[in-house]
Amino acid sequence: MTGSSSFDLTTEPWIPVLDVEGAVRELSPVEVVEQAHRLVAVVGELPTQGFALTRLLLAVLHRAVRGPADAVAWEELWRTDGLPVDDVARYLEAWRHRFDLFSADTPFFQVAGLATGKGEVSGLEKLIADIPNGHAYFTTRAGADLSRIGPAEAARWLVHAQAFNPSGIKSGAVGDDRVKGGRGYPIGIAWAGNLGGVLLQGTTLRDTLLLNLLPYQDAEMEWGAPEDDLPVWERPPITPAVELVDGIPRRRPRGPADLYTWPSRRVRLAGDAGGITGVLIANGDPLEPQNRHTVEPMSAWRRSAAQEKKRGEPLVYMPKEHSIERVFWRGLAALLPQGARRGQDRGGAQSLPPPVVEWLARVRYDDALPEEYPVRLRAVGLVYGSMDSVVTELIDDELSLSVAVLRASQPELGQEAVRAVGAAEHAVRALTRLAGNLAAAGGRDPEGAGARAGELGYAALDTPFRRWLADLRSDSVLHEVEEDWHRRVARIVRDLARDLVESAGAAAWKGREVNKRHLDAALADIFFDTELRKAVPRAFAEPVPAGR
Repeated sequence: MTGSSSFDLTTEPWIPVLDVEGAVRELSPVEVVEQAHRLVAVVGELPTQGFALTRLLLAVLHRAVRGPADAVAWEELWRTDGLPVDDVARYLEAWRHRFDLFSADTPFFQVAGLATGKGEVSGLEKLIADIPNGHAYFTTRAGADLSRIGPAEAARWLVHAQAFNPSGIKSGAVGDDRVKGGRGYPIGIAWAGNLGGVLLQGTTLRDTLLLNLLPYQDAEMEWGAPEDDLPVWERPPITPAVELVDGIPRRRPRGPADLYTWPSRRVRLAGDAGGITGVLIANGDPLEPQNRHTVEPMSAWRRSAAQEKKRGEPLVYMPKEHSIERVFWRGLAALLPQGARRGQDRGGAQSLPPPVVEWLARVRYDDALPEEYPVRLRAVGLVYGSMDSVVTELIDDELSLSVAVLRASQPELGQEAVRAVGAAEHAVRALTRLAGNLAAAGGRDPEGAGARAGELGYAALDTPFRRWLADLRSDSVLHEVEEDWHRRVARIVRDLARDLVESAGAAAWKGREVNKRHLDAALADIFFDTELRKAVPRAFAEPVPAGR
């Protein structure tokens, strides 16, 4: 980078947003905050980039308002029109010198003068996450798009790298005593890459930012005081070595601003305001995922017996990652509040919901946040392969539901939603067994046929379930919505089953001996019908009279 170059991230437009008219624009941070009530979301080249940029804005907001300290302070923010633009503008002006992408001394989210012993600089494929490293033919980027990018895009990928950069061997930076033989050996995925990221999205970006702006008290997070929660740009400039506090490596963030800007990597961009042509990425500060549920609000958590045995600890929670093989709504039970976090910890619950969802469920200001207020649970994450050294899949999904479904004080509606997921899964299992039995009766592979039928079943139920869930309201009559869902499932799964039976073939209708008993298409259909009735019994029961 040349010393004369400058790109001020407090004033330059570099954060991509989607406005209410459906247009994508790039704005400065202050413009984002100023126009947030007319915007839908922060976006990016990838959904994970939008997630990382949103967390960066949350860090700025936390510091600009010095909190919110508690639920009362949060309510004041929620009841006020817009966002505290003046506070954000003053804060960014005070720290403007740390937001210059090309500063000679303190480049934003980078290390000035970062270098290897041989002076290497890597290509942009190390920075740009939508280019599988070494497999450029999988990407739409080519030619000049791979050789140079503008500073605004480089800043976005820089934020993304600090959040989601894969593990694996990194460049060995001079000044890092962990380097051996010129290499930086793996320290793990950058922090957000460990998560099954969950972001609460409101009707506008203004609401989204506030819904995720958890207070330091009352949200049951084990954060320090707001004045001690310093983002990376408020601390002394990072060096190639691990950041130390009183001579000891930092191992725990002090709050959300610290966590959302955790410097997982040491980075230096090669280029200037005219364009970035390369990058150097070395290891930064490691952050273990075990038992971070008291500091990280945007992920569900699962209890890990393997980690408890390995670490010799009685209770260890790990981030509950999203699965590419399981649609988001099937994990609804893990997202809904199940009671007080403290009681769960003591009792050793098998899973914990995202703290950000728990917080929303406990907000008692119904006149400020009505039960019918619509929220979307946005699931964002990356799937890593080969010892977490490469990105293999991207996950981006969402569920729309009313606040009423999340209420911890009145959990009946949420429990009904969880039962609906169970009914759908039971019905799909019946369909899977039908396909397997038909295949076995015809002398074909039952496992492959069952797996394909299961995929069809979940695909067919996907949109209907999302619509059913979004329609749940605080005044919904439980037996009526349950009956409605059971009838929808029965109709959809029966239609799929009919197609399977009709296309089973003559051999399946004739049948054969399977597991020492005769099996044919007619018997398989009978077995299916029996199982479906168990899965969705209200679809076959007499309707409950109104008023009962």
